[in-house]
Amino acid sequence: MSNTHTMPKTYMGKQLEHAVRACGAFCHSKRSNKFNDAVDTEWKVYSDSYKQDMVDLARDLGRFLTANYPHIRNSYEIGQSEIQAFMNKKASTCAPATLTTKISKLWKLEKCCIRISCSKNQEKSHWNTSDITMPKSKKEIKYKKDKPIPIEHSRTILSDMRGNRSETSNAATLSTYLGMRARETTCLKVENVHFTKGEFGLGWIQIVRGPEGGRPRKIPILDKDDQDMLKSIVVGKNPEDYVVAKPDGTKMEPDTVEAALREALKERHGNTYLYNSCHGLRKTFAQWYYNICREKYDKKQTIAKTNAVLGHGYRRGPQGIKSYVKNMH
Repeated sequence: MSNTHTMPKTYMGKQLEHAVRACGAFCHSKRSNKFNDAVDTEWKVYSDSYKQDMVDLARDLGRFLTANYPHIRNSYEIGQSEIQAFMNKKASTCAPATLTTKISKLWKLEKCCIRISCSKNQEKSHWNTSDITMPKSKKEIKYKKDKPIPIEHSRTILSDMRGNRSETSNAATLSTYLGMRARETTCLKVENVHFTKGEFGLGWIQIVRGPEGGRPRKIPILDKDDQDMLKSIVVGKNPEDYVVAKPDGTKMEPDTVEAALREALKERHGNTYLYNSCHGLRKTFAQWYYNICREKYDKKQTIAKTNAVLGHGYRRGPQGIKSYVKNMH
């Protein structure tokens, strides 16, 4: 039997995320630290909202490294070429200002990693973010990749996708009616889909463990039509089956889901939703859920509940849902 240890798929993402969380300095004064030469501020993460942005970046970089550079198992093994490749990939979906922000946060992320690394490894880290060639954004500015997709358009797209043999339409259904991320849809099993009880008495979905370190949570089914749609995609499946599976029953890749959705959107709506994905479906769900909750709860409670159901953490406040919920009445 081989003694070779296989690293978990999420190892790099978790390592980078840990570095960010370990460098939280929420009780420190950024202003006073800034004017105190004796205090090293380069590694400190002062606010919760900035921490969440950094955690998202850490997970994203971790996924990229795992997929493209599986031999890299420690942050100090990351080099300029890997960071450049990551930025080049982001150029296809990020606006120029977003690319600039990512470079800045990558610099901070390396400082966090150096801070929590043992002393013998600290000098090995050379991401050289200051030497990265800023790639030219390939994103067409007039289109937003995460533009909310109206529910009536989503239903048409779902009908189009169901004409294919692939179960990618099941994933799009989960994103439309439950606001699930593409990665989450491909992890969901039938045993975690329930059609009784829940917040609105129509059932709920259990996210046992969000992919790449995401939060476990329960997502309620919002109305009877949603319940009927969800029943239709699990009928005939066994409890241990994936809701979204390949023909052989194994788990489908998130990229397959995203590609199928973009193709369906392109065919039906041209460039209206260029670069869009399951994220655009999540945004419509978020506003829908927010509106329902706002009828029962005050604004603060509604914001917390919406953050939680999206998997952002209920303490993030308005910052956590501002890009999802445009009408925060």
